[in-house]
Amino acid sequence: MKMKLKVKKWTTYIPLLSALLLMVLISCSEGSKVRKYREKAAPVKKEAALPGPTATPGHTHFQWDKPDGWNEVPKTRGIRLAAFTIKSQNRESICTIIPLKGEAGGLKANVIRWLGQINVKMEPGSNKLDKFLASGEKFLTKGGFPTVLMDLTSVTPNPKDRSILAAVITIDGNSVFIKMIGEKSHLIKNKEKFKALCQSFSLKSEM
Repeated sequence: MKMKLKVKKWTTYIPLLSALLLMVLISCSEGSKVRKYREKAAPVKKEAALPGPTATPGHTHFQWDKPDGWNEVPKTRGIRLAAFTIKSQNRESICTIIPLKGEAGGLKANVIRWLGQINVKMEPGSNKLDKFLASGEKFLTKGGFPTVLMDLTSVTPNPKDRSILAAVITIDGNSVFIKMIGEKSHLIKNKEKFKALCQSFSLKSEM
């Protein structure tokens, strides 16, 4: 006896297949959504202000001899230890004493910066710059601190042009900059007093 199997046409499965396909599409769509997160930014640490040169144990502060005829400017807020005005024959220069941490960029970088301030160009690494750096006068201050004095009047073209005298004193791995700005001829006239100020630099002992 032969049995006849009833085979359903495949078209009867279309509704079921459609439902499955719709579920897959919805699932993929949900997974592909971009999820946004708010990340809390880490707090930025502020660098501590760089202190001035650390005094040698047994000392409280710096001292120097003010040149005759130089007027000390009343101390204001800031990192300056002192400032002076030098006046003569309707000309005026200003001298400042500023302590800085470490090498403060080094002598070469500062010389290039000072040259730029008086519009004198010397390319880094050039023989001209190296020769000028070598011309710096070296000596020890009264307190025994190594010092380099750079005379920028030697490369300033005209007597009435602005120029700079600058000395870098090294104390306990830190630096003290003594800088005088004014007319070239006025700086030349006061160079010996400027040098004497630098040479007198020392640390005052506690009493």
